[in-house]
Amino acid sequence: PDGAPVIEAVQAGLEDAGITDNSVDYDAGAAMVREARIENIFRYAHVFPRCVAMLSSGMIDVKPLITRTFEFKDSVQAFEIAASSPPADVKMQIELPQ
Repeated sequence: PDGAPVIEAVQAGLEDAGITDNSVDYDAGAAMVREARIENIFRYAHVFPRCVAMLSSGMIDVKPLITRTFEFKDSVQAFEIAASSPPADVKMQIELPQ
């Protein structure tokens, strides 16, 4: 059908992460013939506590990913900048008062 993903590769893999309100049509027959693997993932399900533990232990260093830090008083500005999706920024953070 129009708008359906085209499956070209043999033994391709597709991961669909997140939630959508829109339905997605695809040709199951073409997927089977081409041995495509489609996996749906509900983002963050059951992994948040493990991620917090890994961050707290220092096992994962996310500091290189944080490209901007804002003070709490500048939160509105931070969200406005984030909404504009600057190409050089990976992640922005807002520091909460201690």
